Amino acid sequence: SFMLWQRLDRDNSIKVINAVKNEENASMFNVSTSEVKQARLFFYDSYNLYKITNFASLPSFTFEFLSDGKFFQYMDGIEASIYAVNDKGGLKLDEHNVINYVSFFFDQVGSEEGGDIIVISDPNDMPLLDSLDADAYNSVLSNYMPAIVTKDTKTGILIVETDLYLESHLVRAKIEVTAKGRVKIVDQQTTMHQVMKASGAETAI
Repeated sequence: SFMLWQRLDRDNSIKVINAVKNEENASMFNVSTSEVKQARLFFYDSYNLYKITNFASLPSFTFEFLSDGKFFQYMDGIEASIYAVNDKGGLKLDEHNVINYVSFFFDQVGSEEGGDIIVISDPNDMPLLDSLDADAYNSVLSNYMPAIVTKDTKTGILIVETDLYLESHLVRAKIEVTAKGRVKIVDQQTTMHQVMKASGAETAI
């Protein structure tokens, strides 16, 4: 993953917990039973991602927030929450960080059907490789194409072509990302299906 999580010390943990605590959720946040971590996101100039895990409950549960230290936006799995932060002017996208932004976006939002979308920036990290036989595994790796990022000079839209793991399928997708971080999959083709069929692994997808 491109995110490096750092555990906050007690004082800073208390600050974050107090900032997000309200009357309804007060019992969920306690510095003695919670861990607060922070990850720097290089496509935001002043916002970090905070993760608060409560270990007192079983199972433990986690809340994530984007914050500049003052404003805390709860990450509730809908794109509007990310867009609210982007619209505050903290987003700085370019050809070098847009793939990380898209990975972060899909990690938070997922697909319209509620499934996972994983940007495959390294085929060795692919979630379904473990279940494939050796031939299919090798054909997936040999058919992997690195992401391509281009910029439409007229509109300023960044266009990302990348392999995605989408609703349990491997696809090559074309994704448009605006300067305000609006993300739209404009085209997708299932890339690996024929490959896997040929190697007798269609049961894996």
